[in-house]
Amino acid sequence: MWRALLPLSVALLPSAASAQVISQVSGLFNVMVGLMLVFAFLFFFGGLGMWFVRLGTWPTYRDEAIRLMQWGVVILFVLAALLAIVQFVQKHVAAATFLAGIVIVIGVAWMVVTVSQAKGEDDEKKH
Repeated sequence: MWRALLPLSVALLPSAASAQVISQVSGLFNVMVGLMLVFAFLFFFGGLGMWFVRLGTWPTYRDEAIRLMQWGVVILFVLAALLAIVQFVQKHVAAATFLAGIVIVIGVAWMVVTVSQAKGEDDEKKH
């Protein structure tokens, strides 16, 4: 009986494995989003606290606190952009695939041009 089910299970295995991989990737993505959010708040509020603590001291080193706050804001903007991209990909799969293909083609063309220019410069140096 199990031999009759073997071809069916093998036929269904790739989709089950694909669903498991997607589930693992989305779980990892959720963990990374949470970590980025925690780091953004830690950097920003840690820098803000450092800025207030060093208010009347000399030398103040308050520039370090401002840099920490800037990193917190940068992490928040990167997180917002990343979540917007994920939202776009989830809603518009065909358009996102097309755009990803265009980006890959442009990247490969850029690499080919860069390598050919570097090779041309090396040939000129030899002669």
